[in-house]
Amino acid sequence: MKTKTKIKIEVGNIKETLDNLLLYTQGLFFWLGAGFASAVGGIDGDIRVLFCLTIIDCATGLLKAIKEKNVLSKNMFIGFIIRKPAIYLAIATMAQLDKATFLNDINISLRVCMITGCIIMESISIMENLTKLGIKLPGLIENILAVKKQKLDQ
Repeated sequence: MKTKTKIKIEVGNIKETLDNLLLYTQGLFFWLGAGFASAVGGIDGDIRVLFCLTIIDCATGLLKAIKEKNVLSKNMFIGFIIRKPAIYLAIATMAQLDKATFLNDINISLRVCMITGCIIMESISIMENLTKLGIKLPGLIENILAVKKQKLDQ
């Protein structure tokens, strides 16, 4: 004789488990965010601009890849998965070097230099993506960014 086993799901236990998972996830994101902010030398206007440009570059790069039908290409992988986090690791490195006592006499912030360079790189990348999407940009903007890139390379 077969007996049917009834499984009784307690809604209270599931709700409590989900609430605990949500609290854990919120705490994890809080501490990761705090660690990130500390590592890059704080969240100021420069890093906010760079972060926004990084998001815009990712979006325009994705649109360009969709147009060119190469979304799953090696370049997309290198650009999104490797290059973008590497930018922030480089900034964190420069922020830590700024704190080093042996660099106190140079009177220049390596972090600000790195962020400025990255802002210019991201801006140029966005312009290239928009151009490949068929959007014509004013020549003045192209000239200004080209000059900034040239000065940065020096």
